Amino acid sequence: MHRKNTQLPASLQQAYCRAIYRVHGEPKHASDWWLQVGVHQPLLLAGYAQHRVRCATYLTACNPHGQLLDADDNALRMRQLCEALAAGDWIFDNGFGEDPQGRWPGEASVLIWGMDASKARLWGERQQQNALLFCAADAIPRMLWLR
Repeated sequence: MHRKNTQLPASLQQAYCRAIYRVHGEPKHASDWWLQVGVHQPLLLAGYAQHRVRCATYLTACNPHGQLLDADDNALRMRQLCEALAAGDWIFDNGFGEDPQGRWPGEASVLIWGMDASKARLWGERQQQNALLFCAADAIPRMLWLR
């Protein structure tokens, strides 16, 4: 997970690592919260305890392999991802990944509770993603490169 990717331009890798990965939690949360690569997030630990898991994966189905799609196509891809997750009994919260510099459009996403790195890799590859965010038991999100 820590290795650099050699197939993607360095600027794109940096954009993924700088992004802010928002999570729209349950209604009881006073506000949204977010994940950032390499930054400990205590609210992950609370989610781990609530869902009785030790990891989580942040994933999108938007813009496969970095190719920009229109809003309708991305919405369809996200609906299909959410339906597949629900059919597999995965528990997830909606999210939205954002480039703080605004060079890349934001993407609807999901935080999937209890999805380990090997399953995350399979789901990410199925969604044709370049990378995803994996959160291990230490609650420090890390980029998991798929390409």
